[in-house]
Amino acid sequence: MNVATLPERDSPGSDFARALERWVRERSGSGLLANAAATLIHGEAQGHVCCDLWADAGFGDYEVATLRGHAWVGVGDAFTPFVLDGEANLYTWRNWRHETRLADSLRDRAGRRAYPLDATTLAADVNELFVGMDAQATKWQRAAVAAVPGSRVFVLTGGPGTGKTTTVLRMLLMLLKHARACELPEHPAIALAAPTGKAAQRLSAAIADGARALAKSLAPDSAFSALLDRVGDAQTQTLHRLLGFSARSGEYAFNADAPLAADIVVVDEASMIDLAMMRRLVDALNPDATLILLGDPAQLYAVEAGSVLGDIAGSVAENSLPEALAARLSGVPGAAPAATDTGAPLSGQVLTLTHGFRAEKKLEAALDALRSGDAAWVDRIVADGGEGGVRWFDCADPAAVRVRLDAWIAAHADVYASLMRPDIEPDDALRRLRELQILCALRDGPFGANEVNVALTRRLAARFGFGADMAWHRGRAVIITRNDYARGLYNGDVGIALDRGDGLRVWFDGDNGVPRSFSPRALPAFETAWAMTIHRSQGSEYDEVAVLLPPDPQHRILSRELVYTAVSRARKRAQLWASVDSLRAAAAQPVMRRSGLRERLR
Repeated sequence: MNVATLPERDSPGSDFARALERWVRERSGSGLLANAAATLIHGEAQGHVCCDLWADAGFGDYEVATLRGHAWVGVGDAFTPFVLDGEANLYTWRNWRHETRLADSLRDRAGRRAYPLDATTLAADVNELFVGMDAQATKWQRAAVAAVPGSRVFVLTGGPGTGKTTTVLRMLLMLLKHARACELPEHPAIALAAPTGKAAQRLSAAIADGARALAKSLAPDSAFSALLDRVGDAQTQTLHRLLGFSARSGEYAFNADAPLAADIVVVDEASMIDLAMMRRLVDALNPDATLILLGDPAQLYAVEAGSVLGDIAGSVAENSLPEALAARLSGVPGAAPAATDTGAPLSGQVLTLTHGFRAEKKLEAALDALRSGDAAWVDRIVADGGEGGVRWFDCADPAAVRVRLDAWIAAHADVYASLMRPDIEPDDALRRLRELQILCALRDGPFGANEVNVALTRRLAARFGFGADMAWHRGRAVIITRNDYARGLYNGDVGIALDRGDGLRVWFDGDNGVPRSFSPRALPAFETAWAMTIHRSQGSEYDEVAVLLPPDPQHRILSRELVYTAVSRARKRAQLWASVDSLRAAAAQPVMRRSGLRERLR
């Protein structure tokens, strides 16, 4: 029997995998099953939903057949600790149920797709909602708005700056205007959510900003004008809060037996949602509710198991449309694609926005190259250092990191100086804080966010005259690391310490653009935020970012999605601080999580 050696002891999940291996061996009496279980659990710690016993564990046909006969291994029709499918993919019962239940629910929702509006109505409404906007540039935005009526599930994907929130605002207005035709209540209840508090806050702000901008272009007597306030009044919250999670009991208040009251549910940053949470969300929906998922499948996936958004998007040909939908879009300017129905259940209900509206085209080109794995792009920026939107700096050792930090502070001295001024207004300080951010692949070590924060704080202390060891000082940037619902502070919220004559307080963005402040003693768990991990930055945007990667090209954290996520946080410019080998390794290494969801949706 050729069984792959278990991972090194310091790799993710290896200690638990070894403990489980011993437990399964003792309880089941099977060394074969023990090895398979250890491989499976180690893979789950890396984000995989299942393991391929042939490829991951080195099993042959005889070993796989032997496992199929074990009492602890089933085919999923009744409870067994493990489930083995026909392709030799091994699951825990929990993940098998999550995956099959989610796939069944999504297929059911997709199968109940209706076409309640005629082409004339769609064309008139879409033209009104996109008045003054280029028809070709907004082609797929228009298609999404025209396609959402009659859907029970709709997935809108696209990179940064492609207009996902601009589009979803108009999708909501279409659903509200045609609620009865879409078999929704006359006044549908809307819920907006995201995986983190920061992302939820950004969704709320983007919807509000979009509503104000749209109100200026709509005619005063437009039916849509009267609906804008209802969209703006929608409650925005984290997914955990939407589903009624109790930290005390570990249970969720809303589920299949106690569904949410919302008729339309919009969830942003869906790439961050793991398999278990997505299953909980879909289970908790009212059967007749409309679910709209927004996200970028090229970004980092959730820390937990699953690559749900990528699997959903990958289950259909890009922007494939059923014939019935294509016919209705024939009258919508710019949105008249031919039908290319692949037969996939979600065809026409998964659309990708491809046109970028940001001015920095070199940054957009870099993101396109990272999405596609264009190795030549890496060679080009390494050869000439990059230009415009993306610059590369060789950063192969701690000394190089120190050099880059000095250069970073010098280049942005005006920003740091403004944050230290005693007379700066809180809203101006928060705005300036969003101009720049250092993002690290790691949390610890000489290339990690913690040490970069210490090093940068020392440099700022020397420059601006405060004690580097002071717990608090004017201008300190902090990031919240634990939700505090009572205070309205959420994981990922970034604040700035200011002393405006009444003692030092920490200021954060508030509702309606009005900053709010807290005593440092009142804050939930937090960290210094001059630098933060790339994972923690998801859901945020900055004018310029510096991305620090570990120099070892074999480091397991390196991936194409990691670099893409970091660079996509930038609105204007990005710097890559990395060794040549680590940058090449990251760009060449896509995250491939084992999962059967994509095939089940096909």
